[in-house]
Amino acid sequence: MRWTFVILGWLFFVLGIIGVLLPVMPTAPFILLAAGCWARSSRRFHFWLINHKYFGKFVRDWENNHAVPLYAKWLATIMMTISTTMLFFNIPADMIWMAWLVAGLYWGSGLFVPFAKCLKYIDFQVKNRNKWALVT
Repeated sequence: MRWTFVILGWLFFVLGIIGVLLPVMPTAPFILLAAGCWARSSRRFHFWLINHKYFGKFVRDWENNHAVPLYAKWLATIMMTISTTMLFFNIPADMIWMAWLVAGLYWGSGLFVPFAKCLKYIDFQVKNRNKWALVT
């Protein structure tokens, strides 16, 4: 079972990297799935991911607070809207059903994004350190 989670973790991580490059594919859910798989199977890969230069902070915030930063919520919503709009203008008329399917999936996940818990940056002057506060 351990190797299954290791392989699934790599699969989700690669899908997340592809999501960085393609606007119609999400990144965050795949990276979080990879973190979850590696947390159950490989301390080495999980440690690597939570200390990753680009994804580490996002994964740590999710694991500690089950929340995402406010900028990530806005970015996800804006990118889903732009991607769906571009799809409607660029898809052939006989494939318009696919655009509606994607729009429905984005709409479903778009309902989750605004209501998910959010980390809002609050600057406390405590020992010259910045703190994060959880807001809903």
